[in-house]
Amino acid sequence: MPNPQGNVPERDEDLEQIEVVRDLLTDYVYTKPRLARELLERQRRLLDLHAPDLARLEHRTGHDYRLAYHLHLANLESQEYRHEAAVAPFRAALEIAEQRGDIADRLEVYLSYTGHLSNLGEIEAAGDYLERCQRLLESYPSDRLSAHAACRHGYLYLLFFSYPKATMKFLEAETLLEGGTFELTPQDHYFYSLTQSGMGSIYQNSGESELAVAAFVKAIQRCETIGLRARLPWHQLNLGKELISGGEYQEALSYFQAVVDSAANGSSRALAAAYANMGFCYHHLEQPERASGYLDRAEELYRSEAEPDRVELASIGFMRATLLMDAARWEKAIAQLNQSLPVAQVDEETSDPRLLSMVADAYLYLSVAYSTTGDYEAAYHHHCTYDHYNLRFHKQIDILRQQQFAAQFRAEEREQENRQLKLRASQLKLKALRAQMNPHFLYNALNSIQSFISTNNAATASKHLAKFAMLMRQSLEYANREYITLEEERQFLTDYLEINRHLRYEGKLTYRVNLHPDLEEDIIGVPTMILQPYVENAIEHGLRGQAEGHIDVEFLPDDDDHLLAIVTDNGIGRVRVREIQARDATRMHHKSRGTQITESRLQLLSDEDREWVQIIDLYDSDDRASGTQVRVRIPVAEMLPRRAVPQG
Repeated sequence: MPNPQGNVPERDEDLEQIEVVRDLLTDYVYTKPRLARELLERQRRLLDLHAPDLARLEHRTGHDYRLAYHLHLANLESQEYRHEAAVAPFRAALEIAEQRGDIADRLEVYLSYTGHLSNLGEIEAAGDYLERCQRLLESYPSDRLSAHAACRHGYLYLLFFSYPKATMKFLEAETLLEGGTFELTPQDHYFYSLTQSGMGSIYQNSGESELAVAAFVKAIQRCETIGLRARLPWHQLNLGKELISGGEYQEALSYFQAVVDSAANGSSRALAAAYANMGFCYHHLEQPERASGYLDRAEELYRSEAEPDRVELASIGFMRATLLMDAARWEKAIAQLNQSLPVAQVDEETSDPRLLSMVADAYLYLSVAYSTTGDYEAAYHHHCTYDHYNLRFHKQIDILRQQQFAAQFRAEEREQENRQLKLRASQLKLKALRAQMNPHFLYNALNSIQSFISTNNAATASKHLAKFAMLMRQSLEYANREYITLEEERQFLTDYLEINRHLRYEGKLTYRVNLHPDLEEDIIGVPTMILQPYVENAIEHGLRGQAEGHIDVEFLPDDDDHLLAIVTDNGIGRVRVREIQARDATRMHHKSRGTQITESRLQLLSDEDREWVQIIDLYDSDDRASGTQVRVRIPVAEMLPRRAVPQG
């Protein structure tokens, strides 16, 4: 039978290919970077071609293919230090994750973006995203993502020169990655290699060369064992540079040669860096012709890029001048230096200390060269220019250090504030647990159960005792969690009201716990047992002295970050409660500790300065008190991912 829509099978085949390519990219971005780049281009064409059909595929698989494409591309560019090229895909991934991504999506994007920001030296922005990650991990605990976050945090501390703190974070990441609580993916092995490289940088900056070499070797071995070809060249470059700093040029050459032999697995920048470093090594090994040849190859690669790195190009030019000066070819050295200076493009606005340092050295070399050739006036002039740029270099270093120390101070200040807030939150949670169940409720419940037992109503006693025990167990279990799902909160309130209904009101208490249909109760998280004190207040005060009553609990949407909970009772009203308390000396100034603590918790859980709890007195048509309504604005968090992500 002919198919009236002849293109449907082909479209379905392409949709299947989108899924297959996504799975391949998850590995290839780390293991086969050249093939990953080809697959990303194919994925882009498929996504554009079949944009109208993506919703159907995403509904079936639970994956967001646009998000995955942009994040894979951003990670690939970031691994190769192509910072400018990584900006657009990172922005696209962030926008998608924040608009429609789940908690796992946001964590993955934020952690990758933190690495990008750290590479750019944007310390405070990186710190802000790491704080977001920490908050998300509180409601979505994962050893895997906690390890990634610890690794990113370690690199952030490196930028602050906080080596002890960086060490602690790298060790935390290493422990989690070696802990065996989850099966390692290529991405996890990638983070393991980053952790070892980070430790190598700490040892490097602390002057412990042997330990630095051992850490870099460990990173290389993990990459070679797992096949992490995207990261391997950069670890080999790091180790080679550390060996150069110790004067071990021949051994360093073996690692740079390894990068060349693998063609840097498709990274032209890594390959160019390897050639440049080989030129440097051969220069020190007094083989100028070989040094010059490798510098030529490096320059050719750098110039072939859409946006050539002027720092690297200027560095190569100045290195060539050094070779000429060593050969006492002073005139050619002067010409080379004058040719390389414009490449650096340094002016009075330049603040990059690397460029300022190189230009200062270039003018010093010019001064030496002119002095050697007998042109002392030119030598003096260039030495004065050297002094100018050398002073600017040191001033810029001072400015950067001040900025880093200021950023470090602000970061540590934020950390201290966060520790204080967490301590305060923990204290409030403990107080809330102690105040959660009114002693009168516990006494009355147990007394009623005892009454059932004494009247030989064992079946009823057993049933209510089981419910009471379950409620106590839930109360203790939830007390260890910052958030519970809205579904768990609804069930807890239902159980609490059901026990009160039978054990206190002999079945004459009616209640309703209702959720608006737009609320996803299995995904939305609310602070642990946040509403129970208001329900208890309605029972203890609103319905005080009544043989029967009704309590209505309703959860409604408010905005993206909050929901509105409304507790309504048909009790005696607050005026009558105050009159009763006025006649009771022990309760004259009473205010529920549970509600006081809850209001403090709500204030602590949000930066907003607003009225979180509103109490409304209700009256009937004859202006008589007919109950009380409490409206509580509750901050929410997303509790569960919509897709299966391996958890620790």
